[in-house]
Parts: sequence; C-alpha cells; structure tokens
Amino acid sequence: MTAPKLTLYNAHYCPYAARAVLALAETNQEHEVIELDLSVPRPDWYLKDINPYGQVPALKIGGDHIILESLIVAEYIADLHPESGLIPKDPLQLAQSRYLIHHWGARTQPALFKATITLDAAESAKARQEVFIELEKVDVLLRNVVHTPEDKEGPFFLGAKFTFADLAIASFLTRLYLVSAYQEEGVEQEFEQALKDNKNLQRFREWREAVSQRPTVQKASAPREVVVKNYRKFLPKTN
Repeated sequence: MTAPKLTLYNAHYCPYAARAVLALAETNQEHEVIELDLSVPRPDWYLKDINPYGQVPALKIGGDHIILESLIVAEYIADLHPESGLIPKDPLQLAQSRYLIHHWGARTQPALFKATITLDAAESAKARQEVFIELEKVDVLLRNVVHTPEDKEGPFFLGAKFTFADLAIASFLTRLYLVSAYQEEGVEQEFEQALKDNKNLQRFREWREAVSQRPTVQKASAPREVVVKNYRKFLPKTN
C-alpha cells in the first residue's frame, strides 16, 4: 500500500508551524511544503478547503484529510515513525513530556510574550524579571524528570535523545532574543549575561544550548531579522 502524500501548509517564521517542520525533518518524512504569507489575508481557497481560521500549520493527508494545530500535526507525524523515538514509550516520561509542553504554553510563553511586547523600559525590565521566575520553574521540571534504566542523563529533556518535548519547545528556545528585541541597545546583552549568571538556570542553559544547536532545529529556524520584523505586528500602537 502506497503511503499517502503529505502536504504541509507553513509559514517559515511561525514558531508553532516549526513544530511540524521539525517533526518532518526528524522522521525524514517525504512531503510537500506550501508557504503562506501571514502578513496578508489568507487566500479564499485556504479558508474554505484547509483551515477556516487561517492558521498554520495545517497538514493535508492524501487528497481528503486535514489535520490542524501544531502539536497534533507534529504528533501525528511522529506516530507515523515510531522508530524515530520522538514519542516516549515509558508512560511516566510521556506524562512528564506532556506536562512540560503544557507548562511552557500556559506559563512560560505568556511571560516571554509579555516581555517582548512591553515597550516601556521600566515595565519591560519588570517583565524580564518575570521571565526569569518562569524559567527557574522550567529548570525544576528539567531536573526532576525521571530517566528510564535504558536512558542516560544528557542535555535534552529525557536525556541523551531528542524527543517530542524538545521538539515542541525548540522554536521558542531559539527566539529568547525577542524579549529584548525592541529595547535599546545593550538590553539583550544584559539579559543573556543575567541568564548565564543565574545559578538556578544551569539545567535550563544546558537544555537550551543542546536544542538550539541541533541541526534540524537550526534549519527550521527563520532568520532573526525576519522574526523581529514579523513580530512587530504584536507591538502596541504608539502615537
């Protein structure tokens, strides 16, 4: 039986769509990519036939079936290739992976986004302090993960192997520069130095470095100037 053709509807600067791109890369799954420009209204055909909400990613399977939402798309691709090891087999590790992804989306990412779009210098500094508080909580989750007897401790969430939790958060780890992208010169250097000096973020720094340096992650990452340009639409309007 011939495997159905996979078509990914993508925007290369979208961190959520990057989850699907990474899943395809990690599994070496053949596919076609159709790029969309999120800065303009979505084409009528996309809203009618693919995703009525106009979001990416979307995955077409064969000619009939559509899967939406980044985590669902990425997990479907990973499930097609159990040999990739992206989805943990151990129930406890799977639960911990799901919680880390949930925690990042519910707690960490909102703090990062707030720091990104806060333009007032004093308020922005407060927002970045909130980011550190949230990252320290992530560090706790990273240190408390349970390793299976077959798994050795390593830089990724579950150890030496890159798995689904790493994949789901990778595109956000590579964009921490956004918290200072719209501030005056020198703020980013201060943020990175504070990140380096924080004794409660040792495990987080190790994780961020390993994930960010993974070739598939680097290939899926949009250029910084493209990301900064496209995130400007989220900034508050100024007179």
